[in-house]
Amino acid sequence: MYEMNKTQKLTVRFSESEFKRISKRSSSCGLTKSAYVRQLVAGYKPKESPPADYFAMTRELKDIGNNLNQIAFMANATGLIDEAAYHENIIVLRDALRRIEQAVVGYYDEDE
Repeated sequence: MYEMNKTQKLTVRFSESEFKRISKRSSSCGLTKSAYVRQLVAGYKPKESPPADYFAMTRELKDIGNNLNQIAFMANATGLIDEAAYHENIIVLRDALRRIEQAVVGYYDEDE
C-alpha cells in the first residue's frame, strides 16, 4: 500500500501557477508538497485541515444543543417550559453561529 522506503527520485517541473496551487493545497492539508503529491499518485484526495477553532466551535454547539435538549426534556416531562432559559440559549446559539460563519467564510451580517 504505502512504501516507507523511498529510494527513487523523480524530478518534475511545474509552471509557477501549478507550483503555487500545489504549495497552497499541501499546506492547507498539513502535508509537505512531496507527501501531498504522493497521496495524489496513490489515488487519495487529501482533505484540508479544519480551521484552528473548529473543535472549540463544535464543542460549543454541542453544549448549546445539550442545554436546549434538557429544556425540551423538562418541558415534555412537566408540560412547562423555562422561557427565559430557552431564549437565553437561542441568543447564545445565534451568536455562536455568527462567530462560526465569520471564522469559516469571513462573512458577518450584523442585521441578522
